[in-house]
Amino acid sequence: MKRKQLEEEYSASTQSDFSKKRRIQRQLELLKDDQNSSDEDQSSSDEEEEEEVVVKSRERDGDTTEGYERYFLDLHGKAQTSNNTLSKLQVLEPHEFHLILQKTQKKHRSEMHTLFEMQKQHFSQWYFELHSGFNLIFYGYGSKRNLLNEFAQTALTNGPLVVINGFFPSISIKDILLKITAGALGVQVPTGQIQDHVAYICNYFSREDREYDSLYIIIHNLDGPNLRNERTQTALSMLASANNIHLVVSVDHINAGLLWDNVKSSRFNWIWHDATTFDDYLVETSFENSLLIRSSELGGARGAKYVLDSLTTNARGVFKILAEHQLMEMEIANMDGKGNESVGLSYGQYYQKCREGFFVSSDLALRTELTEFRDHKLISSKKAMDGTELFFIPLDKSTLLHILEQM
Repeated sequence: MKRKQLEEEYSASTQSDFSKKRRIQRQLELLKDDQNSSDEDQSSSDEEEEEEVVVKSRERDGDTTEGYERYFLDLHGKAQTSNNTLSKLQVLEPHEFHLILQKTQKKHRSEMHTLFEMQKQHFSQWYFELHSGFNLIFYGYGSKRNLLNEFAQTALTNGPLVVINGFFPSISIKDILLKITAGALGVQVPTGQIQDHVAYICNYFSREDREYDSLYIIIHNLDGPNLRNERTQTALSMLASANNIHLVVSVDHINAGLLWDNVKSSRFNWIWHDATTFDDYLVETSFENSLLIRSSELGGARGAKYVLDSLTTNARGVFKILAEHQLMEMEIANMDGKGNESVGLSYGQYYQKCREGFFVSSDLALRTELTEFRDHKLISSKKAMDGTELFFIPLDKSTLLHILEQM
């Protein structure tokens, strides 16, 4: 009421009543401050009443803890955890594991086939790039193994072909060089330094009187764990820079390009191609330890099919000769357990059979193939009483018969 009266006096005062207007303005400001103060007092009193209600409620419940102590009190107590552990999961047998994989339907099968056929249209271009002094490197989502094998069998037919599976856990640069000299070229090189072995291969393909014009090397997963070391990459880069030696490789690791410095990159002289296939990595990952199946079967029956599928025709022929011999001996002996030296084949007989089947051209070529089979525990050997080395396949008859039917 007083505020309204002062506002009327302020409006009625003339321009000359300056002091009177100033006095009324001050009184209005004081009234405004008093009103704000009363509003704040009312608000604080409301907050105090609410806080008092909360405190009384806590006191009634027997809880008087405040601040950070309240936080730790709320979180105090044993966390509830499950007694179920990963070790309690049922472990699958290898045949059960593969049966599940076989029943799994591939999605977008027709689209993947169309993409594969589109990639095949570039075969002539890739061949031209190889013979123009470049080496090819393929990247992209999905396994590129089938695509590169198709390219090798279709276009790279005018020279010896060496296929290297870089995803093998036991592959080494010495195995690769032996496959080239003993397997592809059919020559024996004295064992020595890696550099000397590489130099021999490079010199061979620089000679005018060489038997083969070109050498093609296919490496699936050049960025495999056992091929990432400096010595291996240096040796392969020297092969790639040699005349008439052509490299076709695939990589899957996102940081694969960091494997090479400027010198190696210059030697490799890559042309990068996107070869996305969306195909599964079943073969590449078949050698990894799995929590789903029994570890005792990892090196035998579980990986046999995938190892054989990823090897060359000659390597599969070497295995088949021993498998057929062992099955015949097991039938005669009425043996159902795993194979042993009693049904094995001596090295001399083995070499003779492989040579007659044109699967190997030298003693060193056979030993190279046997080394790879031993690494994957597909073939074992044991010396007889007379010192003869006997080779056998440590698989039972039914498993061995099943593998032969699929070869």
